Amino acid sequence: MELRPRSAKLEEFDKVIELINYVFRISRNHKPTMMEEFPLLLSKNNIENMIIISEDDKVVSDVNYLIQDVSIQGNRLKVAAIGGVCTHPDYEKRGYSSKILDKVEEKMFYDGVDIVIISGTRSLYSRRNCSLVKSFYKYTIKPEDVKIPYEIVEFDETNFEKDDDLDKMIELYNQNSTRFIRTRDEFQKLLHAATIAWGTIAYNKVFIKENNNIIGYLIIRTIKKEDSTVGEVAEIGLNSVNVENILKYVANKFGLEYLNYKVHVKNLKDQLKCNGIKSLDYQQGTMKIINFTKLCDSLRSYFSQYVDSELLKYMEFKQVENKYIIKYKEEELVIESLDKLNKLFFEKNEEQYNEFKHLKNIYKFATKAFPVDFPWTANLNYQ
Repeated sequence: MELRPRSAKLEEFDKVIELINYVFRISRNHKPTMMEEFPLLLSKNNIENMIIISEDDKVVSDVNYLIQDVSIQGNRLKVAAIGGVCTHPDYEKRGYSSKILDKVEEKMFYDGVDIVIISGTRSLYSRRNCSLVKSFYKYTIKPEDVKIPYEIVEFDETNFEKDDDLDKMIELYNQNSTRFIRTRDEFQKLLHAATIAWGTIAYNKVFIKENNNIIGYLIIRTIKKEDSTVGEVAEIGLNSVNVENILKYVANKFGLEYLNYKVHVKNLKDQLKCNGIKSLDYQQGTMKIINFTKLCDSLRSYFSQYVDSELLKYMEFKQVENKYIIKYKEEELVIESLDKLNKLFFEKNEEQYNEFKHLKNIYKFATKAFPVDFPWTANLNYQ
């Protein structure tokens, strides 16, 4: 009998968590903390989106996804994040994960998802046209003993010094027009869950204070190597201050070999003016467009911010089988690769634009509208 992927039942929830913990933590000699680390994804409230294959009365393979709203400069997209993709070692090499992912993508389309983001980069995803996209500038900050006119104070989110500390963080976070939309409860939950240490990974969480007032917060993910510790900015919320000097100071304070800070190419206000190392780098994990025409409809008002109304009025976006068509009056760009479409929308790629430079108006549209702004996915919402 063919084994079909399906949503897990409530009574199977513990079995699913047991499998995920075994594959990602216990088999690697770590504590079984996956449910604590990912409380929104691995939740009974999300059981409908925990898709499994069951065999021999056991949950043997699982793919989970969480649907979240993402604001793109004020325009909402429906984004699904996939995480905890696993198969029990005794049942590997049977194509179960691929089979479940087929079901997951079909369900996402039905659920109205625009884009899926995946924390993984393995061939299981690249074969399905989930793309690595170069869309962030990476700044590599070296530690320096610099003087800053602020106080850097570590905090514990389970025991804030003041009742309104969380409120200040939320206000700072919500200043970003491109962000994952979080309820207050989600913010509080993720602030703790997404910073649980495991293996060689730990977190430093600090407030930036001026005259004892919180003017910013910074969450750093640290990775312990053989003879040093390196860091990356997981999330930052700051008013207009010298970010570069704060990062140098913090890298020095925590004894980091270096600290990586990534800023989307479209985000001009947060770019650093540093003399350090700057390179074009990848978004974390992979991305894939699930519903091309719906995505373009959702982005209409975003496009209108960058493109003349007369040009946008005649832009058409449609899909015919596996062909993605962008049309302006008599001009037509046909994209036959979903990987190429993902990169057109989300990657800074001049070479790709030049391939259709002869389509004058579509070229003008693409170079103004793309790449579409997007938040760093390895922040507190990381799944």
